[in-house]
Amino acid sequence: MLTNWPVETTSARLLTTDLFRRQAEDPSLSRGRAMQSAMMSLIDGPGYIDPGSGKVEFSYAHPIFWAPFSLVGDGGGAVPAS
Repeated sequence: MLTNWPVETTSARLLTTDLFRRQAEDPSLSRGRAMQSAMMSLIDGPGYIDPGSGKVEFSYAHPIFWAPFSLVGDGGGAVPAS
């Protein structure tokens, strides 16, 4: 996984950790599907919540938060069906 331009730190951490959590929970899930699901979760999620006030400051639905990420290589990782 790489980024095509500089990214916002908090959303990048959320996206990356969610992607790897999804693959750890479901080894049959390809990296591409895990990344797609993680992106959709970021888009549909609450966004950035201010720790002090508990209020949503902004949404992560804007492409600047998820669009810079790309997979390089086969994007696989799924365990072959036996």
